[in-house]
Amino acid sequence: MDVEKVVHTGGCHCKSVRWKVVAPSSVVAWDCNCSTCYMRANTHFIVPANNFELLGDSEKFLTTYTFGTHTAKHTFCKICGITSFYRPRSNPDGVAVTFRCVDPGTLTHVEIRYFDGKNWDSAYTQTDENVKLSSSNLKAAKSVCIPATLQKPEMDAEKVWHTGGCHCKSVRRKVIAPSSVVAWDCNCPNCYMKVIAPSSAVNFELLGDSHKFLTTYTFGTHTAKHTFCKICGITSFYYHPRSNTDGIAVTFKGVDPGTLTHVEIRHADGKNWERAVIETDIASYSKVQK
Repeated sequence: MDVEKVVHTGGCHCKSVRWKVVAPSSVVAWDCNCSTCYMRANTHFIVPANNFELLGDSEKFLTTYTFGTHTAKHTFCKICGITSFYRPRSNPDGVAVTFRCVDPGTLTHVEIRYFDGKNWDSAYTQTDENVKLSSSNLKAAKSVCIPATLQKPEMDAEKVWHTGGCHCKSVRRKVIAPSSVVAWDCNCPNCYMKVIAPSSAVNFELLGDSHKFLTTYTFGTHTAKHTFCKICGITSFYYHPRSNTDGIAVTFKGVDPGTLTHVEIRHADGKNWERAVIETDIASYSKVQK
């Protein structure tokens, strides 16, 4: 099928990494549940390598993380931590582009399909992802961003210790929170590109030498301190979210399995931040229950 293609531009949040890619305006997004895509919110579309071009000095700002078979090359910006593209295991001759990192105006439609990356070999065999995504009929993909917070203070829920951290386990932390939590899906430019959310600072503790592996990124009001692992690029938490300056935002997808029993996802209109803070009452979620 001869699908008309356009030039899409995009990159990371701080704009240190910029690229252009040739792909259709209507794309298929692959939402993968493998361990790193799950944490990275890295839903993507794959194009042939010769359809992708890094712009300017972007190469200088990239860090690469590998694990497992070391086939996939997970690149992220060393300044803001965003993975706007990477070299995928399923298509080593191609480039996986995070659709939420595409500049507005050229993507007209995104269809999201799910890929069982936890069972990679069988999923790869059962789907024609490798054919569709490297072919001339290539469509596109998406990166989902979802954050987690404490339940509201007046809900006297029993709390437990949750451990967790980044993908490479260089950053580890523990937090006290209910086993049933509310997760905030924010559409502000930074959260939209990755995954985030708030709890009381007194309920949070970094473990071991984790601080040695953290990098901090700020922008706008510079209130929020967006931390990410300098090895794997994962944001498993960050300090002083603008909505909850007395708290810490904990990424629920970075919590170890076994202690979270339920996650309710609510949406925060971070594009209209001042109004959203009032309407959602999100600031109350980091208050310590007396």
